[in-house]
Amino acid sequence: MCLLPRRWVGPTSSRRTDSVNHMRNVSFFVDPSCPWAWVTSRWLVDVAPARDLTITWKSYCIEIRDEYDLAPGFPPERRALGLKAHELSHRMLRVFEAARAQVGESAVDALYAQWGPRYFGTDHVVLFAGGGSIIGDCLAACGMDSSLADAQGDEKWDAPILESMQIAYAFAGQKAQTPTIVIESDPPYGFKGPVMSEAPTGEEALRFWDAIQVIAKQQGFFELMRPRTAAPKP
Repeated sequence: MCLLPRRWVGPTSSRRTDSVNHMRNVSFFVDPSCPWAWVTSRWLVDVAPARDLTITWKSYCIEIRDEYDLAPGFPPERRALGLKAHELSHRMLRVFEAARAQVGESAVDALYAQWGPRYFGTDHVVLFAGGGSIIGDCLAACGMDSSLADAQGDEKWDAPILESMQIAYAFAGQKAQTPTIVIESDPPYGFKGPVMSEAPTGEEALRFWDAIQVIAKQQGFFELMRPRTAAPKP
């Protein structure tokens, strides 16, 4: 946990320096099926080395949040695909939790990195017809024990998922969306988002992170929103 204030050296600096080098832990609450979360996650991965961040991928299950249904306003013509996406994502989260328990946080990081390109780079009609082989493919690509795939059907792994979601709700509101980010500080703070169709990179990504930190630390600030005019580009 980072308890000492960090020195501001300007938004265009690629790296901050302190008298003592210490990392800041950031929890990123993710449902693997959410393209908005994937876009934001790649931005955070880009920012992390320059801002001394350690990212922990925390489980957030849209299927559980929406009580095994879909949120109001979900396009009816995509209902069947939406339900299958959330069900597959829920199964992957169970594997995340089993891998976390068996191997550690690095396992979840590796699995999510393998999941994204496979899930968002494949036509979902084709993907779902494959019977969930994407989970086994991710495990194999990470060199992990194939038996971890058995966790996808084991409801005992829902307990840590639910526990994780309660933390997300505490910082971003009941039934908050994914992504939700929580920064371990003194005191810790968090927020829903940021939601963006395309992630900034390089210096622009760092300036964006720094600006969000300024806003998020203001205890009296609650919301900033505008219409979504573009689809996510995972």
